[in-house]
Amino acid sequence: MKTILSRDPGISVVAEAADEREALRRIAECRADVVLLEAGLAETIQDLAKSAPAPPYGLVYGIECMAPEKLAALVRGNVRAIVHRDARHDELVRAVRAVTSGDGFASQELTGCLLQAVRAGVARPGVDHRFKDRLTDRENGVLGLLCQGLSNKAIAAALSVSEKTVKFHVSNVLAKSGVSTRTQLIAAVGPFGTPAQRAALHRFSA
Repeated sequence: MKTILSRDPGISVVAEAADEREALRRIAECRADVVLLEAGLAETIQDLAKSAPAPPYGLVYGIECMAPEKLAALVRGNVRAIVHRDARHDELVRAVRAVTSGDGFASQELTGCLLQAVRAGVARPGVDHRFKDRLTDRENGVLGLLCQGLSNKAIAAALSVSEKTVKFHVSNVLAKSGVSTRTQLIAAVGPFGTPAQRAALHRFSA
């Protein structure tokens, strides 16, 4: 894993750990941006989230499938990416890059598990959905695209604005929703957005 990631010039592997205790200690020492967890250690994400004032974002790899309630726990935690056990090496690198750029990532093979969790309602964080009434038309458009799984770059292209502008609107949407990550937001709102979001998206992409 270290060899795979170290080949990418934009990624630096700052530490490794053999177990949860060592991981907590190393995270506190190194202040990493992302921590990679094998699927078997995924449940430790709650402890990792408390390990530092600014804990790293989680990326869980080696997943074949996962029960909706366990996936919900990851979404409610600090996990921003889930990678299938049969994923290609370049997919793991893309997942790390997506997390560090503020986006989320899920292997295509895990989409069914993710949607099952959303449909079951177990992956929905405690969000007051009235926050959508406080969004501007532009923010509703951005939210609609977020719920389709688009990256900041793809949203910028769809709305003909800069990535910097998209990041500004995404930050506003997250602040108004009360959640801290895009993955939590998608889980709370649903994968396809509301009629208001789709209408706003149509106005700004027409």
